[in-house]
Amino acid sequence: MRRSDPRLKQEEEERLAAETVAEPRFDGRFFVPPDPRRYPCRTIDMSAEIVALRSDFRPSVGDKVTLDLDRWGCFEGSVIRRFDGGFTLDLEVSDRPRAHVAMQFAWLTRHFAPNGAQYRSHERLCPKQRFTTFTVAQVTLPCEILDLSRSGASLRTEVRVPPGEKVMIGKRTQAEVIRQTEDGFAVRFRRLLPLEIFDEDIEL
Repeated sequence: MRRSDPRLKQEEEERLAAETVAEPRFDGRFFVPPDPRRYPCRTIDMSAEIVALRSDFRPSVGDKVTLDLDRWGCFEGSVIRRFDGGFTLDLEVSDRPRAHVAMQFAWLTRHFAPNGAQYRSHERLCPKQRFTTFTVAQVTLPCEILDLSRSGASLRTEVRVPPGEKVMIGKRTQAEVIRQTEDGFAVRFRRLLPLEIFDEDIEL
């Protein structure tokens, strides 16, 4: 009987953490030293490196934050972006703990992820580069991104593509049409867009 390679297991856990579409929400609290006041928050998006939080209080970009998440523990990080209703935090962890966080994230996702209609809504934005293309049945056509999240997008196009059809957005983003809209159609990505590149400058 062959013994499993722990490195392969770790790589698989990290892949699951990076590719998962159904992510659990985690409640928590944070404070901005030296101010001891604690503010409630909830995760919107997570990876082993970055966490996006929903919160009524938004620290300034560059602020150092101490974050305590239920089921996770305590983290420290720096605010790298603010958005309507929350902010994004770059976690300050070394490479070895980062791998542990990735594996823990994958495990928690499998055990606490919602399903079906309980999928949560990711943060949405309008990218600066709105005009792109989509490919369906080996035909590439122009479209406009109306809004974008890590898990999907709403596209403006005159072409009607039925739900369930597989499409390629831009050069590499695989997706599936989930519904028709007045302007075109909405898609769900096969994999979450990486949180570390998810901002207004993203190009699909």
